[in-house]
Formats: sequence, structure tokens, C-alpha cells
Amino acid sequence: MFPDSRDEFLASFVGWLRILTTLYAVATGITVLMNIIFHVALSFLFFFGSAVYCQSPTPTPVEASVVEKDSHTILEEARQGGLEEFQKKEPATPEEYREYLQLLTQLTEADTLADDWRRAAQTMQGQTTEVRQAIADFKPPEVSPEEGLGLFDSARIDSWLAGDWLEALQKIGATREQQAGNAFASLKNQQQKLQALESAGPAETPRDKWLLKLQETRVRATLAEHSQRSDNQSWQSDVDLQEALMQLGKLNASSLESRVSFPESVLQSKLDEIRREEEDLRGTVAKVGKQLKNFSSANSTRGDKQVADLLLESIESQLQLLEYHRIGLLVTGQVWHTRHDLWNTTNATSIDQLARLVENRSQEAQTWQPLIPGLRAKLQERRRLASVASGGNDPKPPSRATEALDKALIQEEACLSQWENGFSRLIELIKLTRADIESKRKSLGVGEKMDAAAITLSTQAKDFWNTEIFTLNDSVFVNGQIVQRPSSVTLGMLLIALAILLVGGTASASFSRWLRSRLRDRFALDANTGAIVQKFTHMILLGVTCLIALAAVKIPLTIFALLGGGAAIALGFGAQQLVNNLISGLILLFERPIRIGDMIDVENFSGTVTAIGTRCCQMRRADGVDILIPNSVLLQSTVVNWTLSDNHARQEFFIGIAHGSPVKKAIRIVHDIVAAHPNIQKGHEVDVFFHDFAKDSLVLRVFYWIDKTLPHTTNGVPSELRIAIYEAFLSEGIALAFSQRDVHLDSAMPLANQIIPPPK
Repeated sequence: MFPDSRDEFLASFVGWLRILTTLYAVATGITVLMNIIFHVALSFLFFFGSAVYCQSPTPTPVEASVVEKDSHTILEEARQGGLEEFQKKEPATPEEYREYLQLLTQLTEADTLADDWRRAAQTMQGQTTEVRQAIADFKPPEVSPEEGLGLFDSARIDSWLAGDWLEALQKIGATREQQAGNAFASLKNQQQKLQALESAGPAETPRDKWLLKLQETRVRATLAEHSQRSDNQSWQSDVDLQEALMQLGKLNASSLESRVSFPESVLQSKLDEIRREEEDLRGTVAKVGKQLKNFSSANSTRGDKQVADLLLESIESQLQLLEYHRIGLLVTGQVWHTRHDLWNTTNATSIDQLARLVENRSQEAQTWQPLIPGLRAKLQERRRLASVASGGNDPKPPSRATEALDKALIQEEACLSQWENGFSRLIELIKLTRADIESKRKSLGVGEKMDAAAITLSTQAKDFWNTEIFTLNDSVFVNGQIVQRPSSVTLGMLLIALAILLVGGTASASFSRWLRSRLRDRFALDANTGAIVQKFTHMILLGVTCLIALAAVKIPLTIFALLGGGAAIALGFGAQQLVNNLISGLILLFERPIRIGDMIDVENFSGTVTAIGTRCCQMRRADGVDILIPNSVLLQSTVVNWTLSDNHARQEFFIGIAHGSPVKKAIRIVHDIVAAHPNIQKGHEVDVFFHDFAKDSLVLRVFYWIDKTLPHTTNGVPSELRIAIYEAFLSEGIALAFSQRDVHLDSAMPLANQIIPPPK
């Protein structure tokens, strides 16, 4: 029966399990279906809401009289008569009136700007079509040697200009999206305010109607701004045009690059143009100089000092601008020579040398660029002051001085524009030359590139070596006069001087040690005298090394005299402690109150002097620790020198024996043991005294002399003596004292004792 019951149970369990599995699958399917329906509905609502939100809101229709008129007409009507006339029509406050005029002005400008952008977009689209057609029909042009370089340069410049403008347009496009988003948010805000006014009910009072009209105008102005920010037609047309122009320029340049040369005739024509411009410039300089001379001798401007000062400043500014222009022409000629040499060489070394020349010319040109805004600002300021000095709109005819000033300002404007144009051409020429250098470098082989890299590296290392750190002015007498002679100190000089100091310092230290050793072996010098010889030899050699280092960097000794008293005093205060220790060290070396090997006690330190330096003394304690003590401390503090006159030092210790011990016998035993020790000085008596009656002992006091220079005498000898005395006392039956305490019991009042049985 049991197997049958088990089979039925398993069959029933499997049946129920299948039913539960089916129900779970159905529930899971229903859940998935509900999730799909929910996400579809949510996506639909999100899409619908986004479409409604992103849709450009339409302003609420305004009155027909306003809609039929354009913004310009409404603006002119609002301006006629001013605020008083306008307030007769609309109950506006002065602030609302000014805002209303500003909104109408924005609408008018937006309409005008939209028309301009529309026409510009159409024009650029036509130009883009023409350029793309030119690209499609492009054929390499036939060029002559005299014309090829100019066409090649023009093609590259056109491509660069288009690329620069395209980069600027891309930056503008990145900001337009943000501006359009801000304008859309502002538009929604204004429209919500308009809807709030409309939902409040129909406007009944003139004031309510005016506020509604003003809000409608705000919505229209904001809508115009949003439309303006969202309109990308003109921007995209400009981008397409610049891309096409850049492509055409690159196509022209690539077709001409392999067929262009730079003959000598082209260079001579460029130099002839520069010479002609220089001749014209010299004529202009002579003319301006004549004006300055006439100004100095004329009396026509004495009546108006301000006009005279402005005229003088203008003439001086013209001369300055003409000088800048002359220098610019000189640099331009040098760059043309460099470019001609670059085009007619294939040597990697020459290419790198020419590249460095171009970089030098470029750095010179870059120093002039910040001058242009300042000079133009000064010119504008002189124009303003001249207008004020001439009386502004005064109908009175101008004086001769004012006419001369106006003419000078016009000439100054021409000189400044001429120099700006020349500067722009020079920058353009340098950019072309740099492009030629890159093209030449790309055409080099691997070996030539490696040679060029090695030469460039060596040149850069040489330039780094010759980098000027600072300049010193040395005063010399020439024909009875003091002449300032500049002396440049480069990085290489400083490195050489540092190497001389390092090598010289090491050599002087080694030589001074060798000399000390030789003199000690030859003349049996003691350690202290040897230290004096070593220190002074080292200092003299260091001084000679410093002089050699200064001569290597060409720094005259007279430069230190120019430091002045203030610098000398500051240096003295800063090095006060160092000089104090140095002088103290010299005193210690010469007077020899402390010598190498002496055992001293100073400021709670005890040890043996191992070295006496120029700044500090080195002392080693008994535990092997080295201590550096400044020399000034050794002179200013109390020093105990245990070995100043000799190496002998007296030591003592105490022995306590028990009361009742034979004192004389104990004294004799101690005296014999101490006197028999081999490290005890025999020239001094050993003294043993009965020192005191102590509470627990009879105290004996022992005096003896030792040699402090012998090893292990300070602690070793007392230890050996104590051991020998202890063993002798033990064998003779003399007891050493130990602490005792007497305890007295009071028998009159005994303590009660009670025996308590242990608990069960």
C-alpha cells in the first residue's frame, strides 16, 4: 500500500505544480503586456507634450489698428509729441513709455535685420553655387615663373582666410543654440503673462487696455528675437560658402605647388617694391620733419597752447609711425631674402637655420602688435581734444592753428593706416614662409630629417647654454672718465663657475688633508696644530677657487663694491652667527683651551673632542653619540676640561659596612686593593677615609687617580674595584651594610586573636 500511496502523492503534487506554473506564466504575460501599454502611453504623452512645448508660441492677436500698421509707423507715432502727447492717448507711466519705445525699436530693427539676412543668404547661396561650379570645372592654370609664386600665395591665403572665418562661424553656431533656448524661455514667460491678463477678464478701464497692449508688444518683440535667434539660414549659407572657398583655395594651391618656383627676378621685383616704398617714406619723413621745424619757429599757435600741444604730439607721433614703418620694411626685405634662400635650397641644415631666422623676425614683429591699439587710442583722444579746442559746432571759421591741427591728424591717420597695412603684409609673409618651411621639411628624406634634428638639438643646446641670466654694469676709467661697461652672465658661465667651485672645493679639501698628514709625519705635529694648518690651507685654496670662478664668468671684483653699505649691513646681520662661530673657531684653534682628544663637560654634555671646525666642534659621548656644539657656545659657556693640563683625573666612591665591623681592617683592605689595581696612577696617593656614621652603615670614602685617555677607565675601573672589595670583605667576614628597620610591639595592649572555623 505504501508504494501506491507514494505514487498517487507524487502525481498529485506534479499536477498542482503544473497548474501553479501555468498561472505564473499567465500573470507574467499580463504584467509584460501592461508594461508595454504603459510605456507606449507614456511615450505618446511625452512626445505630445514636447511638441506642444517646443512649438513657437503664437502671440495673442492684438487690435486690428495695431496689426495693420508696421512697427516703424507705430514707433514714429509714439515718438511724435513725446510723453505728454502719448499720455493723452494711453495712460502710460514714463518708465512704460520708454519701454514701449524700446520694444518698438527692437521690432523695427528685427524686421530690417531679417530682410538684410534674407538678402545676404540669397547672395551667399548664389556665390556658393558659383564656387562649387568653379570647383567642378576646375583646370590647373597655366602660370609663368614670375606669376606662379603670387598665384600660389593667393590660393593659400584664400584657403586660410576661409578656414579662419569658418572656425569663427562654428563658434558662433555653438552659441546660437543657447541664445535661441534663452529667447524661447523668455517668450514663454511673456506669453504666460499675456494669458494671465487675458484670463482676468475683458479690459474695461483705459489702464487695463494699455497694460494689455504693452504686454502684447512685449510678446511681439520677444517673438521677433526668438525668430531672429532661431533663423540659421544666413549662418548656414555663410558656412557653405566658406567651406566651398576653402576647398577651392586648397585645390588651387595643390595644383600650383609642384609647378611654382622662386627665381631671382621675383626676389628683385619684391625688393624693388620695398625700395620704392622706402623712398616714398623718406619723402614723407622729410615733409613731416619740415612741418616740425616750421612749427618750432612759427608764432601762429602761440595764442592757443592746447592746440599747439596737440599739433606737436601729432607731428611727433607721425615721425614715430614712419620710423616703425621703416623698420617694418627692413624686416620685410629680410624675410623675402630668407624665403628666396629657403625655396632654392634642399639642405636640412640650411632649412633649420632659415627657420630660426624667420622665428626671430616673427618675434620682432609680434612686439609691435600691442602698439597699434594704443597709438590708435591716442589718435582718437587727440581728435576729441581737437574738437573741444575748436569749439565743436561753433560756426565761427577755424583759425590757422586749428586747420594745421586737422591736417596733421589726417596725416597721422594715414601714417597709422599705412603702417597697419605694412604690418599685416609682414605677418602674412611670415605665415607663408612658415608654411614653406613645413613643406620643405616634409620633402626631406629620413636621413636628412635625422641630420636636421641633430643640428637643431645642438643649436638649441647652444642657445640654452648661452641664455643670459642677468647683466652686471662695471665702472671703468677711460681717459679720466667713468664709463659703465655691461657684463652679461649666461647660464653656461654659471655652470662653469659651479663646476670650478665643486672641483676646486673637493681638490682643496683633499690637498689640505694630504698636507696635514705629511706635516704630521715629517714634523710630528699634534692634532690641534694639524687642524689649524688644514683649515687655513683649505680656506686659502677656496678663496683662490672663488676668484678663478669669478674670472671664468667675467664678473669683476669691483662689482662687490657696488653693493653699498645697506647690502653690507644686511649681509652682516644675516651672517652674524656664522661669523661669530667662525671667529670663535679660530680662537679655539690658536689659544687651544680645548684640543682634539680632550675630555670636556659643557652644558650637561660630557665626551671627547674629536674635531674642531670653523663653525662647530664635534664631541663624542661615552655611548658613541656624536654631538655638534657651536664654537661660540664653547667660548661663552663654562667648560670643564678634564685633560687640559694632563690626562689624570681623580675619582671617588663610597662603601657602607655594617655597624660593629672592624673599620681599620676594612680601610686597610680597601687601600691595598685600590693601590694594586694596574690602571690606578702610581704618582698619586690612594686615600681611604672613614667618612660618616650613617643610619644603617659605617661609610668609607675612597679617592684615587686614573688616566682619562685610557679606554674603559671611567666606568670600568670603579666596577673592578667594587668587585674586588666585595670578594675581600666576604672572605674576611666583614658585612656590607643593608637597610634595617626596628619594629617595636606594644605589649600593654595586645592584639586580639580569634580562630574562626572554616565554613561548611
